[in-house]
Amino acid sequence: MKKVFNEINAAIQSRAAQFNILGVKPPETFDVHLSQETAPDQFEFFLPAVFYDYSIDYTADYLYVYIYAVQEFEDDTENFAANRDAGERFFDFLTALKRCLNALKIPGKAFGKLLLYQEQPQPNDFFYCHLLTFRCLYKSELDDDLYPEVPKEQFTLTLKKGRLKTTLKD
Repeated sequence: MKKVFNEINAAIQSRAAQFNILGVKPPETFDVHLSQETAPDQFEFFLPAVFYDYSIDYTADYLYVYIYAVQEFEDDTENFAANRDAGERFFDFLTALKRCLNALKIPGKAFGKLLLYQEQPQPNDFFYCHLLTFRCLYKSELDDDLYPEVPKEQFTLTLKKGRLKTTLKD
């Protein structure tokens, strides 16, 4: 998962123009998610921030990448409709982040393209926080051990009653 982490970070860094086009700052912090947004006094990070986490569904061969987008509240934006511009800037930040990561191809045979799967706000007392979930096909690095390739010399093909039969040689 280190490769995915590094590719996502590189994509955000190299596509900073996506943020500038929408008039918002690119992320200043990219890190592994440790619930930093819920206990900011226990972590040091700069905002806006993006935190990375993942899960793997081995039965369906999917990798899920969780991107936590975190932005600070601006003065008086929590309850005043007149200051909704700050809230709208957070949506612009999310749009730029989605543009950077959606359809990102992680190098190697093990990964498909990252595609935005779902998103949802994360209630938080300290920051605007939003979870973007991306999904891609994933072939585990364990697959070669579970299903080793059998050299052609070790099996025989025979045709019986119109069906092809494969047998391993002793």
